[in-house]
Amino acid sequence: MFVRPPQILAPKKQADPLSEALEQEILSEKIGTLSRLNKKLEAALAHLAAEEAKGPQACAHTHALLQAQAGEALWHVIIQREIAGLTGLKGFLDEMGVPREVRLNAGPVPPHLRNCR
Repeated sequence: MFVRPPQILAPKKQADPLSEALEQEILSEKIGTLSRLNKKLEAALAHLAAEEAKGPQACAHTHALLQAQAGEALWHVIIQREIAGLTGLKGFLDEMGVPREVRLNAGPVPPHLRNCR
């Protein structure tokens, strides 16, 4: 059986300084975007937790909307993590404390909730 080492360990080819600077700028933008999206996810999860803390007084529609918004924020983070080449999603989700319901509803906010804001 043949095992090839990861490409990142391969010796780098000589590239011109302009392309290296461009690659550095692109990587910087990817990481900056990921950072902003992580903050958006944290805020959405905090809003959801605050709504759940209200207990029985919480409005079911508001809870569903906040859950969908957190799912959309999670969806954006997952996409950006894939673009940046980051793996190990389960560890990230556990570290962020993303509830199971939000994980299952990751994706765009459904139209019936989006229109009722």
